[in-house]
Amino acid sequence: MENNLPVVQKRNGCIEEYIPEKFIVSLIKNGITPSAARAIEADLRKEVTGKRSISTIELAYYALTRLRNKGKPYYQSWIYYDINHKRRRIDYDIKHILGKSIDA
Repeated sequence: MENNLPVVQKRNGCIEEYIPEKFIVSLIKNGITPSAARAIEADLRKEVTGKRSISTIELAYYALTRLRNKGKPYYQSWIYYDINHKRRRIDYDIKHILGKSIDA
């Protein structure tokens, strides 16, 4: 792990190192090509380098805003996956916990 990357605070309060491959895999599961997923992760890495920590909700916000820019089907695929496989609504969490809109 690079020393200047943040740790990730999970929903349950646990802290773990930021693993780029986990972020990339989550994008690929939602229909993004591997090369596009790596490009999104590289942009994320530039943005978070030097931060102490980042929450999984902040990572999801970053991913969803980029997916929204790639096209509505990618965004909808992520939401569908969250609802049907993880049994949650990350877009709701982003709005109510972070106070941000994915459209922003």
